[in-house]
Amino acid sequence: MSGPESRPGLEELVRRLRCAAEDGRLDERLLAPGAAWNLSLTLQHCAQSVGYSMTGYPLLRPGFFRLTAGRLAKAVFLRRGVMRHPLDAGIDGAPPADPELPPGAALAALAEVVAGFLEHGGPHPPHPAYGPCTHGEYAALHAMHVAEHLPGLR
Repeated sequence: MSGPESRPGLEELVRRLRCAAEDGRLDERLLAPGAAWNLSLTLQHCAQSVGYSMTGYPLLRPGFFRLTAGRLAKAVFLRRGVMRHPLDAGIDGAPPADPELPPGAALAALAEVVAGFLEHGGPHPPHPAYGPCTHGEYAALHAMHVAEHLPGLR
């Protein structure tokens, strides 16, 4: 089976990360080839993104961008079930991640914020590039984001 419905969801990706940690595989092999960041920085980046989808992102792209290119990118990603973006692009305005944080601690932070996201029942602030997103859209986009950064989870 192919398409978005066959891609692992956010909860499943966190489960796979926990399994990798239990099996001693929580390491750089999970990262995309040529990744700009180490595993801990990547996990922290993903956790920031999920967290900001509940609290608000520090900076938004201009409204015109969100209404045009951003909206189109979101539609393409959701239709294809896969995301492509620069893997070294941080979240504008976000504080820097801690390069010394052990991967296990970064995974714990990601798992905690994902659990909060999955239980989140309130409104979501707009995405900095895609604009308004429903909970389901954010869930799918976050899963694609994690999967793109960590293709070794497949």
